[in-house]
Amino acid sequence: MTDTFEYTVRPGSATLSVVAFTGLGALTAFLWQTSAGFALLFMIPTLAVCLWQLARVPTYGIRITPGHWHILGGHEEMAIPTGQISYLKIVDRNGVLRAGLMLVDGTEVVLSSDVVPGPLELIREATARGIPVREFS
Repeated sequence: MTDTFEYTVRPGSATLSVVAFTGLGALTAFLWQTSAGFALLFMIPTLAVCLWQLARVPTYGIRITPGHWHILGGHEEMAIPTGQISYLKIVDRNGVLRAGLMLVDGTEVVLSSDVVPGPLELIREATARGIPVREFS
């Protein structure tokens, strides 16, 4: 086991986005010869939006260090000190995983299904850091 466990996911397909950007660029170059005004009005802003979406795709995931659990929820990040986690609660019913961190003060931080790796990986990493698992069904 290493000191840091990291699981990240970027939704969508980067390949599809690059192909769409390339196709729109080729269409703009083709239309530029016949009607430059049309290309400027519609295709240049479309290319800019396509590039902006490619760059702004959020990253979901979890990074567990010895001192903190960092939960990456898109454009937001939450850091929970390991000492404040009471236990890990995992419910896996019919392939639908629901995980949550129960804190010492009684609040539950529900982990999104996009954030969580497989349940066995999460259990292994939590128990290696001394955090008990209370439910697994």
